Amino acid sequence: MKRVTIVGPSGSGKSTLARELGKVCSLPVFHMDQLFFRPGWVEKSRLELSEAVETILAENEGWVIEGNYSQTLPSRLAQSTHVFFLDYPRPLYVYRVVKRLLSTYGKVREDMAPGCPERIDIAFLKYVWAFKSKRRDKLMQIVQSNVSGNCELIIFTQPKECEQYITDLKRNL
Repeated sequence: MKRVTIVGPSGSGKSTLARELGKVCSLPVFHMDQLFFRPGWVEKSRLELSEAVETILAENEGWVIEGNYSQTLPSRLAQSTHVFFLDYPRPLYVYRVVKRLLSTYGKVREDMAPGCPERIDIAFLKYVWAFKSKRRDKLMQIVQSNVSGNCELIIFTQPKECEQYITDLKRNL
């Protein structure tokens, strides 16, 4: 495992999986949210985001990058050796998002950009709820259209599958 992309809905555990894979495989971990936001939740331009991702891809032989951001997905996927799609049930990831909002409210999570404390945002909650019906199929299409022939696409539909994968990976390394 050398170059890893992790996608899925908010609350699915992308950041947690990224940290775990980074640790197990000794790879640097990059969070798309950190690349996209400036302090105060100010969004970078599409060009700035693309340039940041291209710099990571060019300057690192191996990496784990988590986050969807479809504009940068084709370049990440084209270079990935492994892609993980966390395709969990809506009730699970919505519950996790609400739990995270309540437990980290006002704090900056380690996978977020500096100066972006957790906040309750109705638009974000609507985005999370609509992922399965409005964004999931498009994301899957982008993934399937852009993975290279030598890339392993791994789709988890339940957290236990992901946990078992990590357990097996640790055992085999």
